[in-house]
Amino acid sequence: MMELNQLLKMLKQTPAMLSKQAIANRVSINTTCHVNSLDSLYTYPGDDTAAVLLNGQYILHACEGMLPNFVANHPYFAGWSAVMANISDIAAMGGRALSVVNSLWHTSNEHALLLMQGMQDACRAYGVLLVGGHTNLGVVYQPTLSVAIQGIAQKLLSVLHVKPQQKILIALNLQGQFHPETTYWKCFEHVPDHILQSQIALLPQLAEANLVHAARDISNAGILGSLLMLLEATASGAHINLDAMPKPDDVDWFKWLQIFPSFGFLLTADANECEEIIELFHRQGITSAVIGETNVNGVVTVQQQQQYDIFWDFNHQVFTGFCYADALKKLPAQSVQIKPQSQQESMLCPV
Repeated sequence: MMELNQLLKMLKQTPAMLSKQAIANRVSINTTCHVNSLDSLYTYPGDDTAAVLLNGQYILHACEGMLPNFVANHPYFAGWSAVMANISDIAAMGGRALSVVNSLWHTSNEHALLLMQGMQDACRAYGVLLVGGHTNLGVVYQPTLSVAIQGIAQKLLSVLHVKPQQKILIALNLQGQFHPETTYWKCFEHVPDHILQSQIALLPQLAEANLVHAARDISNAGILGSLLMLLEATASGAHINLDAMPKPDDVDWFKWLQIFPSFGFLLTADANECEEIIELFHRQGITSAVIGETNVNGVVTVQQQQQYDIFWDFNHQVFTGFCYADALKKLPAQSVQIKPQSQQESMLCPV
């Protein structure tokens, strides 16, 4: 088995992790103006969607762009994945997806049709409307796909709700397989639509039952990269125990920690709620476990058997750069209480 320090070093150098870190060098967000409540912060980048308060509920907006080589080489799966990733983003906020739009560019009519078929099939499977878009076909274009989604939430899950001493849970569908030559973990094939829909509906159910504070879908940055995005908004630290993390026996840790699963989430909750959360996922065929705990020191540490190492230190490092720790401190005390009726976004750190 690879030494833990070598494993973490390699994970920090993957293209997906480096692409997230590049955001901090190119995007600067000023939260000093017009931020007087959590509701105003929920519209900033950092969570899986933006959340806009409207008539007592939250309208959720998200967008996903697919890598050009993925669109070119796996058109049907790229179409499906773009929709699936957006639906996961909405769910991670405690929301329910309403509708999807898309923009695509391609050189091939045949591949463009496969892209569309993938999107249509995913929308049907998850019970979401595909309501329009913009199509560009011509030899001068590079194959490209962007998909946007709108959803609604009654009670939000947000990275802004992460606080010290919350338990960190992972929820994964282990009944899947890797798409060839990728880190995409597929667990939707040959699964009835009603099961896919009931599984994704667990997230808003957990939010509305006040069981969970924050959630983040596991995306192309993998498990630990997604964990950093869960923590960075509040400059929180965490201790993670890999020995508690579910993993297929035949997959090594380096590959598993890079997964981009079709169903995978990180959540924070109070210790006394974890057993119920795990049981609710289990009833839907989803494996869930407590893998760690948040803390106030801004350092993310990882343990595996007798090995222990630091993966990230928000006191000296930024990841995406979306950190709102300072802005949260300036808000009135009543507006930063964790209420399952508000949530979303992040800005530039250090602590």
